Amino acid sequence: MKINQEVKIMAGENNNLRLLSFLKEKKAITDESEKRQKQNGVSLVELIIVILVIAIISTIALMNIATPKKQLQRQNVAQGLKVAFERARFDSVKRRAISTSEQAHVTIDTTSYTLVTDVNQDGDLSDAGDSLTANFAAEAVSVNSTTLTFPVTVYFNKRGEVVDSAGVSMSPSFLVCNPSCDVSGGNSNANSSNASLVLVTPTGTVNLLSGGSSAPVFSAPANISNVPGTTAIKDATIINGN
Repeated sequence: MKINQEVKIMAGENNNLRLLSFLKEKKAITDESEKRQKQNGVSLVELIIVILVIAIISTIALMNIATPKKQLQRQNVAQGLKVAFERARFDSVKRRAISTSEQAHVTIDTTSYTLVTDVNQDGDLSDAGDSLTANFAAEAVSVNSTTLTFPVTVYFNKRGEVVDSAGVSMSPSFLVCNPSCDVSGGNSNANSSNASLVLVTPTGTVNLLSGGSSAPVFSAPANISNVPGTTAIKDATIINGN
């Protein structure tokens, strides 16, 4: 009887040893599996998700950066065109230019404009330094108009008034757009976010407005006498530029 009990005890102890050995082996396998997972890093699915999130955030950021940049480029072109008109007007008034061959002018095309003034004041507008061209084709900016056909040349007479090549008064307006404005049928989709309006009044005043703005209308004062543009004003008078 005693021998049987000892055998049972020994068998139980062997079972316990086997169970303990099994648990140790299982723990070792689990530890090895966890170690391999840590060494392997993230899974392919996790990596793809991270890449997609980064791509979406980058795209949104680039769009937010690109829009103000394009608007700034357009505003710079519009401001440059405005300054070109003002410089041409000042030059013609200063020299009292009579004929269109003497008058300072600006020639505008859809992706460029050229300012022509008498830089050296020799009475000749054909010198190499008399022309200054600004080309903005690479900036995704264009000049459009609902009433004019490009290229168009705007002259300024000795009074600073705006005339065409025939000396007829005009009031040109130009839409500087990102990248272009639909002006078909005399209508335009220009607005403050995609265009700037450069307007030159018949008297030569240059205005820079937001796209989609209506051109101001000025009524003629009552009881005035119209003076022809060809009327001389004190021909003996010399305007000194110094």
